[in-house]
Amino acid sequence: MFGGGLEGTKSSKYLLKKASDIMATTKGFWQDSMTGEIYAIESDTFGKIVGGIGPLDENDLHDLEDYDYKPAILEWLERAVKEKRLHRINPT
Repeated sequence: MFGGGLEGTKSSKYLLKKASDIMATTKGFWQDSMTGEIYAIESDTFGKIVGGIGPLDENDLHDLEDYDYKPAILEWLERAVKEKRLHRINPT
């Protein structure tokens, strides 16, 4: 440990936990270009997907804050974004 830092102490773990609690995320609707299905996706401020839900009924979309974003489809979402199958939409 250099300079009397907090590495590995209870205090540093508490500070890291508090920082993650306040990390902002962005939420948006994304559509699959192959199937037309719509997903709600939550990303961290660096663009990394942290959760999602879908496919959703395009005639019954809710406010993005109303969804319970889960990591269950995370691998598929990341792969679909990498393959450029998903694109952001702004439903009216």
